[in-house]
Amino acid sequence: MYTSHSATPTTVFPGEDISFLAPGWRALHALAFKISTQIQAGEHDFDRVITLAKGGWPMSRSVADFLEVGEVQSLGIKFYTGIDEREPKPIVYQDLPIDISGEKVLLFDDVADTGESLDFATKYLKRRGAKSVTTATIYYKERSKVTPDYFAAQVAEWIVFPYELVETLRIVGTRWLVEGVDPAEVVERFVSMRFEKDQVEHYVNTVLLSE
Repeated sequence: MYTSHSATPTTVFPGEDISFLAPGWRALHALAFKISTQIQAGEHDFDRVITLAKGGWPMSRSVADFLEVGEVQSLGIKFYTGIDEREPKPIVYQDLPIDISGEKVLLFDDVADTGESLDFATKYLKRRGAKSVTTATIYYKERSKVTPDYFAAQVAEWIVFPYELVETLRIVGTRWLVEGVDPAEVVERFVSMRFEKDQVEHYVNTVLLSE
């Protein structure tokens, strides 16, 4: 199903060919509510929510709460090593500690980007005996090989979530510094993406500039 773009503004920095979308916590919580009401309208009944680590962790708690599903587990599948850099094969680094045979599962992630993780995880959960697997993500990108059963917003931008400051600094901030962007400008760019200035300055100084 198609839903409209989030109201969060898109940011493009000078000299960049990548546009960034940086939703705040309130926006993400609103999108979690939106997707939950869509799922409820579909009259689904789930035994548990299985969230993909680690991107799905934060908002899976809101989704499980809105849907009143008490059981939440995590499945870790690794693909990304950086912006558009990928491992050749999926790696299950965190397996399920429970038996899901015969269960109706909601598989949740923060974004369907290429769709590889959702595709692999869906097949994996069915092999583990799940009766049904319904997929849901906060964001969906058209290039994804899998269209989630439910998603809250369709986007094209690189999404910078509020819970990945240091990770994004290492990937994007380091590249900006190598390209000659002044450290103070790096800080301001991250502040414009809704991060707190004192936190950004701390990690720019103790992580990026100290290496």
